[in-house]
Amino acid sequence: MTSSVIAPRCTRLAPGERGGPIDERGLTELRAGARERVRTVLGAVPMPRPWSMNVWVDRLEAWRGREIDLVPVEYRPGRPSGAWQPRPDYDLIAYVEHTSALHQDHIIAHELAHMLCAHTGTCQMSESEAARLAPDLAPQALSHLLTRVTTGTDEYEAELIAVLLLSAATSEPPAVQPDASGRAAEQARRLAALLG
Repeated sequence: MTSSVIAPRCTRLAPGERGGPIDERGLTELRAGARERVRTVLGAVPMPRPWSMNVWVDRLEAWRGREIDLVPVEYRPGRPSGAWQPRPDYDLIAYVEHTSALHQDHIIAHELAHMLCAHTGTCQMSESEAARLAPDLAPQALSHLLTRVTTGTDEYEAELIAVLLLSAATSEPPAVQPDASGRAAEQARRLAALLG
């Protein structure tokens, strides 16, 4: 029996770091921006019902006009659980292979958030170190795959967007009676349209 391993950080973080400090003065704007980004994405790329990350990623690819390859990798304690790497012709997202489907979806959503926000970082390890972390991937795929350090603000934003996306993916739109009226009915219709 394989046990699930919870890896608390994405590959964009350097070993031993948690993304640095968050400037709390901008959190209100960051949260509002994240919510707006999620509304925009979900307005253009609706969540499939029933939920499927693969189907939603296919829809994201069509919307963006750019392929997204999802690559499962083995997790090792102390190492990141996910990574996004923009390649010349496509985006590569690595995620932990041996964990629950919900955890995998969360890791992928977090990395998709980095992608949608176009977060950048700085190189932290060599290709040989990256190859040691993911020995089953081709060397071309490893080039700076596990090598980004982002700010705490970027990590916070990616995590918030991942939570908002998965909340939309796993919640059912509210049922609204066709003849219902008033503020609550209108809000429920807007939410149903956003989630549907």
